[in-house]
Amino acid sequence: MRSVLKGFVTLSLVGAAFVGGFRGDQMANTKGHPEAMAREAQVGPALLLHRLDTLTRPAPAGAQGKPELAPFETFSSVLATIKRDYQTPVDAKGTSRLKYAAIKGMLASIGDRYTEYWTPEEYTKNMEDTRGQFGGIGASLDLNKNKEVLIVEPLEKSPAERAGIKPGDIITLVDGKPTFVKPTDTLDDVIKRIRGDLGTQVTLTIRREGTPKPITLKITRDIVSSPVITQYMLDDANKIGYIRLDQFTEEAAHQFDRSLTKLQAGGAKALIFDMRSNPGGLLPVSIEMVSRFIESGPAVWIKEKSGELRHEDVDPRLNSPLRSGKIPVVVLVNGASASASEITAGALQDSGAGFLVGTRTFGKGLVQTIYPLSDGEGAVKITTQHYFTRDKHDINMKRDEAGAPISGSGGIKPDLTIAQTEKDIDAQRAALRENPRDRVGAFKFDPQVQKGLSLLRDKLAGKAFPESEKDKPDDPKTKTSSGDGDL
Repeated sequence: MRSVLKGFVTLSLVGAAFVGGFRGDQMANTKGHPEAMAREAQVGPALLLHRLDTLTRPAPAGAQGKPELAPFETFSSVLATIKRDYQTPVDAKGTSRLKYAAIKGMLASIGDRYTEYWTPEEYTKNMEDTRGQFGGIGASLDLNKNKEVLIVEPLEKSPAERAGIKPGDIITLVDGKPTFVKPTDTLDDVIKRIRGDLGTQVTLTIRREGTPKPITLKITRDIVSSPVITQYMLDDANKIGYIRLDQFTEEAAHQFDRSLTKLQAGGAKALIFDMRSNPGGLLPVSIEMVSRFIESGPAVWIKEKSGELRHEDVDPRLNSPLRSGKIPVVVLVNGASASASEITAGALQDSGAGFLVGTRTFGKGLVQTIYPLSDGEGAVKITTQHYFTRDKHDINMKRDEAGAPISGSGGIKPDLTIAQTEKDIDAQRAALRENPRDRVGAFKFDPQVQKGLSLLRDKLAGKAFPESEKDKPDDPKTKTSSGDGDL
């Protein structure tokens, strides 16, 4: 899947994959975990090696009279045999690789794409993504048309801004080495080198237009809050605002509030809320987001393993001016809008608080719980719940025996289906390459945004939104799950 806005304006931290639907009270530092969870979290890979020294050589094939080993003991026995008899000595790193591969294989055998093991490095990275905070310099990066690393803009009050980084600067060296060390390096590889631990330093050499000599800046990394919200006033004449939400991190709802306040200060009378290609995030944050739009009632229904169905309600204390109905809202979704973004879109559609435009969403109706393992051994992410929208619609995508999605069997169908063509996407890509800082200009080539603007202009003029298509059969020519370009 590709994303013009996320692929061509890569922030210093961008969550990848469909990570949505996490229980916020069951993550990371286990704060607030029930005692049972804490005990369960201790049963991890570190214990799997506990009996290595006591195990003996496995019995020959066909041996009789020995009791069957428990899974734990079988793993330990195989690992001990490899370490003892494999022709190449297995060091500590090799042992860790074997351990991680065994756990990943065990979880993969369940057949649930969302149940998986995270190594310690993967766990740290995913938790940074979820919290929306990391150690870095705080700057949005992109590749220009010459495939050079471009500073789109330093974040407000960030180390990059304090060091004098300016929009349009080109990063040529990172710690004295070229931005792309190997031919296979990507922008993500450059970002990894710029990010680092709090208090450490990174040296950037930049080229700036109008400055004849390269500029070298030594920047001390600090805690940076990754922006997951962008906002613009798309139509000054009609006062139609735009807010894009990239991911449901811990910071998302607060950033949304600040953006909405800015738009209202500018006189916003209508809003386009863009959740296209939003992979999800924290379940509690999606409920907080729904609470901005809906006055009361269920935000989502949760089905437990026991079969119990319960509802998570809107928090009236979080109601915003959007819930009054005086600000009409168009919500943009596509085939890469998943999980927490589907909970939010479903609630807005079911309640009538938002009119959905785009294509059928991804169809992830499952919730995962993250169980950190002991002694820095990473974590397991396990599907523990099934969710339904505010009106109890099951949006989890059904798949055939080959794993391919069955058209029309899941996800949320918009009230008005508008797809994007490759030509549309290429035009937006070209506009962003030409001028990465002019996002609004690229929207001229975005048919979904343009339809949203048209609908809201009509709404402000006193016309009703058109009749919803959500209950009509899908057009077979319209893609339902690929994201149709994933803007």
